[in-house]
Amino acid sequence: MDLRQLRYFVAVAEELHFSRASVRLSLAQSALSSQIRALEAEIGGPLLTRSTRKVELTPAGESLLEDAREILDAVDGAMSRACALARGEAGALVVGALGPAPGGIFAPVLARFGARHPDVRVEVRTLDFTELVEGLRQRVCDVAFLYLPVDEPDLDVTPLMSEDRIVVLPAGHRLAGRKRLTPADLDGELFIKQPPPVPDSWCDFWLLVDELGHRPPVSPHTAASIDDWLHLIGRGEGIDTAPAIIARYYSWPEVAFVPLAGAAPAVVALARRNDAADALVDDFVAVAREVAAAAAASATPYASLQH
Repeated sequence: MDLRQLRYFVAVAEELHFSRASVRLSLAQSALSSQIRALEAEIGGPLLTRSTRKVELTPAGESLLEDAREILDAVDGAMSRACALARGEAGALVVGALGPAPGGIFAPVLARFGARHPDVRVEVRTLDFTELVEGLRQRVCDVAFLYLPVDEPDLDVTPLMSEDRIVVLPAGHRLAGRKRLTPADLDGELFIKQPPPVPDSWCDFWLLVDELGHRPPVSPHTAASIDDWLHLIGRGEGIDTAPAIIARYYSWPEVAFVPLAGAAPAVVALARRNDAADALVDDFVAVAREVAAAAAASATPYASLQH
């Protein structure tokens, strides 16, 4: 057994899908399957049960997944700390962001935090939809800018700012030319949904379940990343709602952005694991709160939730 095989196994165990895992790893599916079989041969039994419809963990696989995550976390942490010390840095902080979630406050937060901690290396990683929560749990990042709702007992969530929402439609859609839309205008429309492990509560918020009073029909095609999501909408596979900042960061001729009225606003928040104290994460959250409050005071397009 080596670390590479453990990483491959964790990817398959988390995706429960060899094709998605191979894309995530940038590895041919045949090579991934071969490595998993070699690992199972060394262990002496199956880690996964496979059928034409689904992949499931065996009891041995469930046990190995828990241990493998801890092993890989320990190895990655040790390498990160050693690399930072070798560069003369006092530490490292990995900040995740779901697309343009932090918007205009991102650069000021990084600048202010960097001024306070000049010897700390800050890495920024872009998260896709499937890494909303798992990216933190798997220690892909130490803290992440996300959109609410995030209702996970193992995470601490600090709301920062709110903004209006928009409707994202194919450019040729019958509603694309409207100046403003309401949830009632969208009743009966087909929506694009994100795949597991994205929480249902998060999907339901963007699907306007509360506003419509029911879950709208969803496309059989799901989007794991913002680019995939925009491609699906541009091809006419469905519509969706999004934070208004999406329209400022993405220019797609196949897609139209229309303001949405009568729906709860999008809320940007910082999420972190609550399983351990981390002074750098504490200060990063404090800096983000300060910048968010200052942005509200300077009449940015956002409204701060800090008082």
